[in-house]
This record gives sequence, C-alpha cells and structure tokens, in this order.
Amino acid sequence: MVSRRAVLGGGVAGLGLLAVGGVGLVGAGVLPGQHKMRRALGACDVYVSEPRSAAGELIRGEFRSARRRAVVRYRIAYPPGARDDDQLPVCLVLHGFGGDEGVLGDGIALPRYLADVVADGVPPFVLAAADGGPRYWHPRADGDDPLGMLTDEFLPLLVGRGLEAGAGQRIGLLGYSMGGYGALLFAELYPTRVAAVAAGSPAIWRDYAEARQASVDAFDSAADWSRYDVLSRGSALAGMPVRVDYGRDDFIAPNMPALRDVLPAEATVRQAAGCHDDTFWRSVAPEVLTFIGRTFAEVPMSP
Repeated sequence: MVSRRAVLGGGVAGLGLLAVGGVGLVGAGVLPGQHKMRRALGACDVYVSEPRSAAGELIRGEFRSARRRAVVRYRIAYPPGARDDDQLPVCLVLHGFGGDEGVLGDGIALPRYLADVVADGVPPFVLAAADGGPRYWHPRADGDDPLGMLTDEFLPLLVGRGLEAGAGQRIGLLGYSMGGYGALLFAELYPTRVAAVAAGSPAIWRDYAEARQASVDAFDSAADWSRYDVLSRGSALAGMPVRVDYGRDDFIAPNMPALRDVLPAEATVRQAAGCHDDTFWRSVAPEVLTFIGRTFAEVPMSP
C-alpha cells in the first residue's frame, strides 16, 4: 500500500473484459474504439487471482422507492457461514454506467472474493447493492435521487434485516466507474456515516465541459456539476481511510492526479497495469475487500 503521491505499476498476462462503465463511454463517443485497440495491444491484460471459495448466501429483493420513483431491485451478499439475520457491518457497492444490482454477480465476482478474504481472517461483513439507475449517483432535476435512495431507503431496509447500517454504525463504500464517483460523493456528503471508501476507476471529470463530453446526461447543468463535484470536497474525507485503484491504460487515468491532489495525504491512490473493465477490478478485489473489512474493526463508531 502507498500514499496518494505514490504510483505503482504492475501486472502480467490475463484476459481483458469490457465493463459496463467502458461500454457506456464508447456509446457516448468518448472511447471510439480505444478500449478495443488497447485490448488488442495487450494493455488490458493483467494477472487475476481467481476466487478460491464458493459464495455465501445471496439475498435478492426489491422495494418501491419514493426517491427514485421506481421499483428498485437489490442484492445482499453474505460471507459463507453467515445467515441473513446475522448482525454484520455493511459495505454498499455502487455500480457503474449501464449497471445495476448485478454488480454483485459474476462479472467482478465480489461475493466469492468476499468469501476468500473472510476465510483468510478478515472480520465478516456483507456487501449490499441497489439499482441506482442509468445516470450519475446524485439528485436529479426530474426528482430521481439515487443517492437519497441509498441513505433514506436502502440503508433503513438493511437495518430492518438486522444489519449494522443505522445511526452510530458506520458503513463501507465501494464503487466502480460512475459508482466510484458516487462512493466518493456519498463519503464527502456524509463522512460521519462512513468507515472507509474505495473507488475503482472513478469516473471523475475536471470541469462541466469534460463531464458533458463524457455523458450528456451525467449532470443537469453547470450549476448541478458544481453542486456535486467531488474534487471540490476532498477535504471532507480527512481522517477517513480512502483507496482509489485505476489502470494505467484506463481512459480516466489522466484525471486521477487531480483527484489525488485533493485527497488527504494518507489516502491510497494506486495505479497498476490494466484498463477500465471487470478484469482490472477483479485483479484488485481481494486487496480492496480486505482494506474495507479491516476498517470496520479499526474505525470507531460515530457518536
């Protein structure tokens, strides 16, 4: 592990898979063939340690969301040996563009990697994901509020199942691409509720024009972008364990120095070989889940 000012390289041969985050940006014109070209050149080939363990219990459900004005599907992944009424800490997992609660599926294989890290001694916790819709994780002018859905509806639902996600109980946050942005924004807006935050290849833009070029639907206006710009709020993460991972050939890599510069000095920003895809995120999943799991025992509960 390194400080935010350190950048690591690494990785050997593996298989590159195009993730939903990259798919959306190809569709938006930001990546016209770049990802496919990099895959063909081997830039996306990274070593992936495949999970050894079978996943624990996976709960599927849905609820009517007033915040999203829709029925929202969700998944909760337990480590092996845990039951769905066990009182365990929670890590919310926020999906990328074009994704949904299926981020707790076979793509990144988080439920199986969770089983591995718990078997290796990390205190048990659960992963929970809800469908935040096809746009960025912040309130929208039309009333769709995926972030409010998490704070006001999904976390209380998890508390109702006996999980440790209520007042005075800090949660973990993990997000990918658009969800990496959302995880950082959640942590900045509600720092007293968060034990640790990890972002994989967070889709962060340095100004509104850049954000609009990437996705015309990411923000409603320049004022909306300024209101929910994570780069302007980095100081809110002071004292919080923060980890960011991204690939050297990720289209978002040029924006990571700007993020690194606003994060607390103790934050970890790690670059390694890879692209903006499930293969890269799988390659770091054991380390990321270990990072989150250990913070539950190390970070005191909020008053």
